Amino acid sequence: DIKGLTIDIARDTGPARVVDGIDLTVNEGESLGIVGESGCGKSLTMLSLVGLLPNRIKATGGTAHFGGVDLLKMSPRELRKLRGAEIGFIFQDPMTSLNPVMRIGDQIAETLIYQTGMAKPAAMARAGELLELVGIPSPRDRLMSYPHELSGGMRQRVMIAIGLAGSPRMLIADEPTTALDVTIQAQILELLTGLQRDTGMALVLITHDMGVVAETVQRVQVQYAGQRVELQEVDGLFENPHHPYTAALLAALPERAT
Repeated sequence: DIKGLTIDIARDTGPARVVDGIDLTVNEGESLGIVGESGCGKSLTMLSLVGLLPNRIKATGGTAHFGGVDLLKMSPRELRKLRGAEIGFIFQDPMTSLNPVMRIGDQIAETLIYQTGMAKPAAMARAGELLELVGIPSPRDRLMSYPHELSGGMRQRVMIAIGLAGSPRMLIADEPTTALDVTIQAQILELLTGLQRDTGMALVLITHDMGVVAETVQRVQVQYAGQRVELQEVDGLFENPHHPYTAALLAALPERAT
C-alpha cells in the first residue's frame, strides 16, 4: 500500500523529481497493471519497494507498507532478506540480468540457498522443479546450460523461475515480454497469469503495451510524468477511459487506429 511516494534524482543543479506523489494499492491475490510511456516512473516506483533504485536516485517521501511494515524505512540488510522471499522481481532484460558465466542451475540455487538456507543438492533439485514449472523442456539438462545457450523466451522463463524461487507473496514483472516475438509473448503472459492463479500471489505487471494489459490484469494504473492519472478495472478502462492520456494510449493501438 503506497501513499504519496516521491522519488528524486540527485543532480549538481539540484534534485529532479521523477515520481511525484504516487498512490498504489495491490491486493492479495490480484493482478495489477502499471502502464505509461518510458520515463513516467513505472519501474522506479516498484524498484523503490525492494531497495534497488539506481545510484543518485532516492525515495524522498511517502510510505510503502507491505505486511504491516514500511518498506521505505527498512535497512538494506532487511530488504535483502525480503527480496525474493516476500517480493519477487522479474527484470526487463534477462540477458543482462542473468550472470553470463554461471550455469542456470547455480543461479537459481543461489537464490534458494540464500532465501531458505537449503543445502546445495536440495537447492539444485528444487531448481530443476522450478524450470519444469515454468515450462522449460528437459529441465534437469538445462540446469547445466549457460544463459547464451538459451533462446530469449527460455531466458525469460529462467528469470520467472528465479522470481518464484522464494515463493513470494507478490511478483513484480517489469516489461517481461519486451524483447520477445509475439508468439513467445503470449506464452510468457499465459504462464504468468496461470502461476498467479495457481499460487495465489499478487502480480504486478509493468508495461507500456495496452494489449498486454488487456489480456493479463484485473486492474490498471496509468502513470504520466511521474503521477497517477487513472486507476480502473481493466474492462472499464478500455470501455470508458477517464483521462485524455489514457484515451490517447488506447487510440494508439493498431486495431483502434484510423
